[in-house]
Amino acid sequence: MKKPVAKTLSLSLCALLALGGVGGAACAGSNTARPGPASAAPAGSDINEAPASSYDPDAERNVKDETVYVLASADGSVRKIIVSDWVKNTLGQDSIDDVTQLTNLENVKGNESFTLGGDDSCVWDAQGNDIYYQGEIGKELPVDLAVSCTLDGQPISPDELAGRSGKVTIRFDYTNNQYELVDINGQQEKIYVPFAMLTGLLLDNDVFSNVSVTNGKIINDGDRTIVAGLAFPGLQDSLALDRDTLELPDYVEITADAANFELETTVTVAANELFNDAASEAEGHDGLDQFSGLDGRLDELTDAMAQLIDGSSRLYDGLCALLENSQQLVQGIDQLAAGASQLQQGAGELSAGASQLQSGAAALNQGLNALAENSASLNAGAAQVFQALLSAANSQLAAAGAQAPALTAENYAQVLEGVIASAGDSPAGQQAAALKASLDSFSGFCQGLQSYTAGVDQSAAGAGELNSGAGALKNGADSLNAGAGRLYDGILAMKNNAPALLDGVTQLRDGAMELNNGLMEFNEQGVQKLADAVDGDLNGLMDRVDALREVSEHYNTFSGISGDMDGQVKFLWRTDAVEAPNP
Repeated sequence: MKKPVAKTLSLSLCALLALGGVGGAACAGSNTARPGPASAAPAGSDINEAPASSYDPDAERNVKDETVYVLASADGSVRKIIVSDWVKNTLGQDSIDDVTQLTNLENVKGNESFTLGGDDSCVWDAQGNDIYYQGEIGKELPVDLAVSCTLDGQPISPDELAGRSGKVTIRFDYTNNQYELVDINGQQEKIYVPFAMLTGLLLDNDVFSNVSVTNGKIINDGDRTIVAGLAFPGLQDSLALDRDTLELPDYVEITADAANFELETTVTVAANELFNDAASEAEGHDGLDQFSGLDGRLDELTDAMAQLIDGSSRLYDGLCALLENSQQLVQGIDQLAAGASQLQQGAGELSAGASQLQSGAAALNQGLNALAENSASLNAGAAQVFQALLSAANSQLAAAGAQAPALTAENYAQVLEGVIASAGDSPAGQQAAALKASLDSFSGFCQGLQSYTAGVDQSAAGAGELNSGAGALKNGADSLNAGAGRLYDGILAMKNNAPALLDGVTQLRDGAMELNNGLMEFNEQGVQKLADAVDGDLNGLMDRVDALREVSEHYNTFSGISGDMDGQVKFLWRTDAVEAPNP
């Protein structure tokens, strides 16, 4: 295995997501520190070159930048969670009141001391400096990651794949556990924190061929294939989008032909700040605000389109009648003038509505693309939680005095049922029963992860189609408006000089037919497609987008943060490599 390459992948993914200063670790210094050294953060977390102070005379609050490193087994089960915090002392304070749930705190950069108190308080003797500290934590992650594999269509664990050959699929499933209940149009709706998940793999071309990926991109440099997959767990439900119209992915799946299977460390990154950035950028360009009242504009647009089609049909009918009975030219021209006036009015309304719709659609596309594109790097690792639970269960059984084989995902139910049967109502039996219920629940939960799927390219394509359609509608509406004005002017000239325009009537008739056909196609492919994409409820969609932004802004820490600090947090999973046995 190419260990330096794995480190490079981790660093590259972090850079792609623009994670910012991650800092190396947690509190160290006072004699009240929790005992035990903290393990160093994974490669890519070096903070030795970070500035000593972030003091900003114009700042109003200190900032806590948190990176959560999840060390996972090859199947994604969590082995250890290390949290690295960088408290940016932008106020230049001598003392910083912090909050942290971390254990084994360690100051990893300076010699500033700290004092622990109740309610997870941690007071730093900052001396005007930034604080870089690290620690460990055992709480549930906001997003679970599970890695599953198949070999020639049959399920198999990643470790069991080592050295095997055949058609292989590697699937990363993400489950979003972090949500808020938000009032949407009088209903309490679950709005999930909009995590963008980017998983990256480096595949040796001597091992893997014919590589494909859902919801991602592939780059081959001749020696290795770089695979990056993107997913947005919970976003489909948060936006209440019809999966038959547009599906947002919550998994990444890689398929390849493998020879003597081995797999380097995979890296998955999760961040929600990208959505905040996208929303802010859109607002800075009057993006989200432009959607206010857009439902009404969409209705106006549909009505105006109907008027245009009706007007063009009547225009064509009038021109045909004009050709059939030139004796009634004057009367026919009067009818044409009325139809042209209606056409011009409808075109004007269409152009005005299309302009507002195009601006709003562009802003929506910008925000969704920023979410997809800037999310380029997320890591793999949630199903490790099951292994951690099994390890904890082994310890609890032993502590309860039960004699039993080591629990595994395959045998835990049988072993625990044996303990329950033999121990009865003893503490060991009660402990075994409680553990089985907990493990059964989590096992069912893990199985549910397999069904949580989506399509990232479809989301980007859907946003692109929405933007393209709005742009096409705007351009077409402007052309139609200009053309309707010219048409009306021409009909007035015809009314003033009917005899001289008889030769042009035939051309007008043919043009009216093309106009009518074009308008009907334009309505079908443009206006109606736009309306279907949002189910006729643009304002409802933007209410959910606004709720997503608020929920995302609320989630700014994993291990704790003081109420007088701003914060941001990102997560990085690293799975263990799978090495082929030596020949």
